[in-house]
Amino acid sequence: MPTFAITENQLTAALHAVIADRGLDWTYPDLDADPDAYLDPQDHHPLFAENNGEHGLPSCRYVSADGHRPMCLIGAALHRAGIPLPVLADHEGALADAVLDLVIEPVLPDLVRAAARAAQNAQDDGRTSGDALAAFHNVLIAGRVMNDART
Repeated sequence: MPTFAITENQLTAALHAVIADRGLDWTYPDLDADPDAYLDPQDHHPLFAENNGEHGLPSCRYVSADGHRPMCLIGAALHRAGIPLPVLADHEGALADAVLDLVIEPVLPDLVRAAARAAQNAQDDGRTSGDALAAFHNVLIAGRVMNDART
């Protein structure tokens, strides 16, 4: 499986660029409005343990069903940072932090992976891309404050 060298700064810049393109008020398409924007729970990646099996819900896609464009915020940011769409498509249904672990080498710090997951969760909860960006930075800031308090 190919991996890519992407730094925290590159991922953050890519996320900012995607949100600048889409706008702070952008939300992921509603399931009823665009069912193709979602992955069926039966097709989820095994690393998406929280959302598969009998309790599974459709999840957003990293890549459009036709494979031609990034869909969710994290998928779009990873693509903008240099991850090819076919690589992202191979990880459909995996949680954002798991995808970061699988496709980025060296592995990003836990705090960055947690921030990406927070952004993804905000998007999956139907909140705006601005809310997702705030969630991303809130996790980074809170984590750094806690780390500073320990030293």
